[in-house]
Amino acid sequence: MKKILAWLCVILFLGSCTNKSYTIDPNAQLSKEEQAQFKYEIVRYFEKLPSEKVHHEDKFDTLYNSYYQQKAKEANLLFYYKAPDSSEYFAIAKIAPSLTIKRVATIGKLKKDKEGKITYYEEAARTWKMVEPELHTKTEVLFKDYIQGEDLSPYLTKNSGEDFYIEFPDDLTFYNTQTRRWETKPIQ
Repeated sequence: MKKILAWLCVILFLGSCTNKSYTIDPNAQLSKEEQAQFKYEIVRYFEKLPSEKVHHEDKFDTLYNSYYQQKAKEANLLFYYKAPDSSEYFAIAKIAPSLTIKRVATIGKLKKDKEGKITYYEEAARTWKMVEPELHTKTEVLFKDYIQGEDLSPYLTKNSGEDFYIEFPDDLTFYNTQTRRWETKPIQ
């Protein structure tokens, strides 16, 4: 009987160790000020350029600070998770061009150095534009799978049937972590 009880305790202990509880609610992890700062730190990556005359190499010029400050305020940090290795995962939504109010979400991760400078930035997926409740629900599914290292390819447009989740990446568009932007593969 003691052996059975001992084994049950071991099984329960191991089970509790593998049941990783985490929160993805940004409000439970970051103050409003920290959320605003986080959005501003990444807005130049997920948001479009201020005008057609501005090049990606120039988007960090202080001349465009007010534009990006406004875009950061308009963005919604839907989900956030800081991993044990200090990687910061995020899902952020911005207003999309549409006749009705719709948004797109960008799901990605970044790493910072000790001074807080972003040393790595990646966007794993960008959703189709959707109305708010649908966007939140579908983005949560994608985000949870992403932070758990799951394959997101079932949610790609070519694999998801009539249920649209991910617009990018696709067969032609990919995220280049070196240039930190979405790019198109050369057509062969």
